[in-house]
Amino acid sequence: MKPTVSLTHCDDYDPAAAEAALRRTLEPLGGLERFVAPGQRVLLKTNLLRAASPDSALATHPSVVGALARMVLELGAHPVIGDSPGGPFNSAWLRTVYRQTGMARVAEETGAELNWDFDQELLHHPQGRVIKGLEVGTFVTHADVVIALPKLKTHTFMQFTGGTKILFGVIPGTLKVGYHARFSDPHVFGHLLIDILTLIRPALTIMDGIVAMDGQGPSAGDPFPVGALLAAPDAVALDVVAAGLVGLPVRTIYPLLAAIERGLTTGEIVDIDVVGDALAGFHIEGFRPPETTAARHGLLRRLGLGRQMSAVFYKQLSPAPRATDRCIGCGICVQNCPVHAITLVDRRAAMDLKTCIRCYCCHELCPEKAIELQKPWLRRLSDRIS
Repeated sequence: MKPTVSLTHCDDYDPAAAEAALRRTLEPLGGLERFVAPGQRVLLKTNLLRAASPDSALATHPSVVGALARMVLELGAHPVIGDSPGGPFNSAWLRTVYRQTGMARVAEETGAELNWDFDQELLHHPQGRVIKGLEVGTFVTHADVVIALPKLKTHTFMQFTGGTKILFGVIPGTLKVGYHARFSDPHVFGHLLIDILTLIRPALTIMDGIVAMDGQGPSAGDPFPVGALLAAPDAVALDVVAAGLVGLPVRTIYPLLAAIERGLTTGEIVDIDVVGDALAGFHIEGFRPPETTAARHGLLRRLGLGRQMSAVFYKQLSPAPRATDRCIGCGICVQNCPVHAITLVDRRAAMDLKTCIRCYCCHELCPEKAIELQKPWLRRLSDRIS
């Protein structure tokens, strides 16, 4: 049977409008009651990334999270809002993130619980392609049901962040840095994300695409109104539809490419049952992909290079991070670089580009948007060939 993805128009974050749209989105899937039973502990796995205001489009919007929390409570279940954003996984940082993203207000208004559990445990995954075990926050393993709530955003490393990317946040705090160091090749990292998805197996994925982010996401891009909510039991199918909605080629999105290689999807929307509002009713123009993986992927394919030779050219094709004069020397990039390629020189971040693995964690986590991605000479050649 075809996987089902539900798609609904929703143009703004008015709480009543967002809740009505969410109910319409879930109705063709059997309603929330198909996935949540009374008495269950339900993790609302949001996409928080770092401390930022709701209108920045960095995080799942509180109107969507609040609407889902109220619906979970209606069913007699217990909603828990949780994520492990970038940076340290501790109460001080999480309190700041919850407050600035609006999650603290959602908890106050709905009675949902905010996660303050910082423990972790090792889960075994014998069927994993690149991992056989994963350190996971117990805020995930203590839940009876996991509902993922990704934001529709671009991603400079993976090309797109959605239902197949959001579960990287189940890894506690700076442990994520180690996985970036171990799996620096984007193709392998895409398989890592599919391993995590098949280990956690969220019951439902709901994507906030009311206002998305295009360009240099997941944090330095721009808010882009898409006007959509999407939901599906199958996160891979949901991402295929979301990518098609905004015009991103599926095979340039590394986790979806990994899912195709593993037979989890064909990558074609025609093989997915899209219910609710028709895709043809959305007219999305001008949604910009990040200036990284798509061009890199395309040039390597045109040159006919195998994966081993592609790795040789990887850095030459990848934009290099550089701190601009907006850098305030806060040190967040230094603390979160997986290969220790950044130091502070005269209170400005300095990148050792020979050591840098082009994971763009510095770009992603910089609160000042002070990291720009410069085109290398081979990337400029790629643009001319294109």
